[in-house]
Amino acid sequence: MALLEDLIAQVEDSQLRAALADEARGLKRRTNFGLVFERHLPESVVLASKIGVSVGDEVRPRFPDSGERRLRVSALDGATATVVDQEGQSEELAVPDLAVVKDFSEPIYPTLRPDGSVERGGDRAPHLVIEGENYHALQLLALTHARQADCIYIDPPYNTGARDWKYNNRYVDENDAWRHSKWLSFMEKRLRLARQLLKPDGVLVVTIDENELHHLGVLVEDIFPDALRQMVTICINPSGAAGEGLSRVEEYALFAFLGGARPAPTDDDMLGDRDADGGKTATYGVRWEWLMRGGNAWYRASRPNLCYPVVLNEERTRIVRTGEPLRGDENTRPKRIEGHPVAWPVRKDGKLGIWRVEAARLNRLVEQGYAYVSTNQGGALTIRYLLAGTVEAIESGTIRVIGRGERGQVQVATPLGDDESKVAKTVWQRPRHTAGGSGGTQMLNALLDERNVFSFPKSVYATRDCLEVAVGDRSDALILDFFAGSGTTLHAAALLNAADGGKRRCILVTNNEVEEKLAKKLYAEGHFLGDSEYERHGIFQAATRPRCTAAISGQRADGASVPGHYLDGRPYADGFEENCEFMRLDYLNPDRVELGLEVERLHPLLWLLAGGKGKRPDGLNQEDPFTVVPESGYAALLEPSAASTLIDALADAPDIAHVFIFTESEQSHAQLTAALGPERKTHMLPGDYLRRFRSEVALRP
Repeated sequence: MALLEDLIAQVEDSQLRAALADEARGLKRRTNFGLVFERHLPESVVLASKIGVSVGDEVRPRFPDSGERRLRVSALDGATATVVDQEGQSEELAVPDLAVVKDFSEPIYPTLRPDGSVERGGDRAPHLVIEGENYHALQLLALTHARQADCIYIDPPYNTGARDWKYNNRYVDENDAWRHSKWLSFMEKRLRLARQLLKPDGVLVVTIDENELHHLGVLVEDIFPDALRQMVTICINPSGAAGEGLSRVEEYALFAFLGGARPAPTDDDMLGDRDADGGKTATYGVRWEWLMRGGNAWYRASRPNLCYPVVLNEERTRIVRTGEPLRGDENTRPKRIEGHPVAWPVRKDGKLGIWRVEAARLNRLVEQGYAYVSTNQGGALTIRYLLAGTVEAIESGTIRVIGRGERGQVQVATPLGDDESKVAKTVWQRPRHTAGGSGGTQMLNALLDERNVFSFPKSVYATRDCLEVAVGDRSDALILDFFAGSGTTLHAAALLNAADGGKRRCILVTNNEVEEKLAKKLYAEGHFLGDSEYERHGIFQAATRPRCTAAISGQRADGASVPGHYLDGRPYADGFEENCEFMRLDYLNPDRVELGLEVERLHPLLWLLAGGKGKRPDGLNQEDPFTVVPESGYAALLEPSAASTLIDALADAPDIAHVFIFTESEQSHAQLTAALGPERKTHMLPGDYLRRFRSEVALRP
């Protein structure tokens, strides 16, 4: 009905418009059952001017007082664009003053532009954090990651009526008669796309409050009818939020378990009254940290005094003492001291790194049972120790020691009183879930060294617990969040990985929208959409990117170490052994793609289509007839005449699973596919890419 009323409003004949409106009112009186909402006119999104303007694009002036004129570019002459409005009137405007409008009903040709990275995880596959419109990003991810997501965790706009989100470039408030149907239309488009990304046994988690809880529940039932659906009530504000009616303390998490997926067992049922320490250790117990410092910068030269031998007993099960730091060449390090075997901080590349603590402190930790030798199932030796916060908790009596293990390490009583796994309950009441507490606002302020950058961040522990229920039993899970906000989901996944040694990866998507009041202030100062001063205040640039960077690196943007500790005593400044790639959603001209002029800008997609493994390659050398990227598992043939040479090169490259063939000939593609064999997947470019997005509109609901 909303779409019909929008169309009626465009009828120029007043009598016909009135008659149609009267009929529409009659239709609205009919009773309907089930999920009923109005599907509105297709959304559109306004993009910053740096995207680039082409003939045929819909554009709008970047300035806020320019109205809602719909303009189409008819010609370009250098920095001047000729635009035509809906009445056919033309005018000339400066290209830098224009912003491109992308309508969701039109095909788009997306790609990703690399925009920096954080590298602390060695050869681990990186997280991916994308700046851009999430609907278009989901279309792109449906190409690169179809049926690959183990979990989708999203925290969408709650539609409180407080102008907290936009539909079709306009804020929706409590006075909008179509407020709820616009929200459902907005969510349905994205959830239907998102379903294409979930594995058959994937898990969807959506957090929400009472404003759209019941509408969302019916929508999820409609899109995921065969899933096991449950609702969890999470206490996020024990003090209560004042307002009309009862004082609200909770929000909700809707879980949809697809296929055979079921909740993963946890140590904490999230509700039991045995959480005596206020939720600080019920899930986490004590964490034994690796003694060897990771990260790309921590080699022997950085802190020579921390490169010393740890003397072990003959069985290599106990630490005897420490030795003196190595003074000479690396090759002179002794393998035994006084007849005892020794351990050195040897990194994966064979070079010497450093330990996290000085030798004298390690000796004290060993004596107290706070450091020991750990051996995994493969026999690899690791030295672990307790962080200062955990030691303080033990010595203050918060964590109770009940004995020593066979390797001299302290053993503690678990807060739950047993070691059995639990199934989380549907009501969660843990202080660590409080949004304004140490895991939410306070943590974000510490990471960014700035207040009020992002309103109402989730507690990272609430998000972590949701992820543990969803994918705690999948150590290599892929997690998607396309309402990423401040980046809490990536931070939570890193915490979960640190706790169990997992290698879960996240894909985060968020736009760079500037909060309304701040945007008006910037307008008054002469800063507009696309200006660097305007853009730096957007969600992605001000919150998402710096938060993810600080969480992983342990350092804020100003270079200072992040102050504070996690609940298990781990310092924020330690960061995480993770990698992260930042990218910006970009748009291609299909004519240039078809002419083979955008090979380089398509290259990030090749890496993702091949699984996004290893360090992202810098680019393709288009002077080379082909490229082989063994660490990422793919090859690209740029010149079809070099096909036989590529086949020879791949004979000794069993790890190459994807081959991208740039050709217009279906026959050449088919012949090379047959020659490469069934164990390798081939892609015909740019044809496969163009066909995918030309047909995308027809596939939409």
